[in-house]
Amino acid sequence: MKKEKMKILLLINSFGRGGAEKSTVSFILKVNKQYENINFVCVYLHPYKPGFYDEIEQNKIPLIHIKEKGFFSRVKRFKGIIEEFHPDIVHSVLFDSNLISRFSSIGRNEIFVESLVNKTYSKDREYQSRNIQIKSYLIKLIDKSSSYLVDYFHSVGFAVANHYLEVYNRKFNYTVVERGRLKPINIPEKKGNVSGKLTLLTLARQEYQKGLLYLLEAMLPFRNMVQLQIVGREGSATEELKEYVRRNNMENDVEFCGYFDDIVPLVNNADVYVSASLYEGLPGSVIEAMSLKKPLILSDIEEHREVAIENENVLFFQPKNSRELSEKIEIFLNDRKLLKKFGSRSMEIFNERFTEDSMIKGMAEFYLNIFEKEKTSKN
Repeated sequence: MKKEKMKILLLINSFGRGGAEKSTVSFILKVNKQYENINFVCVYLHPYKPGFYDEIEQNKIPLIHIKEKGFFSRVKRFKGIIEEFHPDIVHSVLFDSNLISRFSSIGRNEIFVESLVNKTYSKDREYQSRNIQIKSYLIKLIDKSSSYLVDYFHSVGFAVANHYLEVYNRKFNYTVVERGRLKPINIPEKKGNVSGKLTLLTLARQEYQKGLLYLLEAMLPFRNMVQLQIVGREGSATEELKEYVRRNNMENDVEFCGYFDDIVPLVNNADVYVSASLYEGLPGSVIEAMSLKKPLILSDIEEHREVAIENENVLFFQPKNSRELSEKIEIFLNDRKLLKKFGSRSMEIFNERFTEDSMIKGMAEFYLNIFEKEKTSKN
């Protein structure tokens, strides 16, 4: 019997090259290609570049930009897109898009789905002003009160799902499909550091959430012994981070690499991957490092424990504890054999749980299951 076709209308803030965007595009392209009965229409709010727009269009997936600026104008436009394409499932990713999708759902019969990708209201979040704190509190209230308009949630991890169970203070329908990454092929040969330094690498936007200042503080005892590469876009913490490096004469030990489309050569040439994040979603950068056999030093947060195994492929340290982070760096500095042991285990865990194929299968089954469930309930 021929499978019934399903159309999914996906709305996201942008298709720029962030972690959530990268994972979303990855499963859209592969599910669309591997499952003939699942078709996508993609909609975005902001044309942030660099991005994945060309990849989507090259795969002949309809791509629509909502150019309207006001919230209600965007809701009206999105409702029109729903009317035009008659999707079976409307799937939104990231808060602005989620809110537009929720208000568009009123009075409609489509299945409305949302992805939960980060611990948005983490207690570790700090605010630059009282006004921003009040704004965040109001957003949280709107989020909680309008969450009833969503039929099903997809969460990138159990830590994120538990966060929202607490925020919404109620049970809701959710499925965890962890992020996956393409298994690297033709990995270039590791060059190594000609100076003999231990090379640490972190992939992180330069924001407070990423804990980069604590990482810089942990580097102080290892001048001329350890090299740190910070890969990622500048952000609200950039000025403070660069001033700290200048003030402590660390220019020869710390390199701000900026953003790279292809991070495989950089990660591959590092000795250790480190993340000092205070909170995450499911950390895609850690998964990418594991795919390249990297040993890990990670802040001891629930999200990191969800992907790595203590004393097998990772050394954990307490968040915001620079001294403890220094101690973990020193362990790898003094025991280079441990690097290979932990790195091999990272690759094993990646192959067991975090391949792109696992994510694609999980997302396809998620769509198919809720589609069949809703169809059965209506009959």
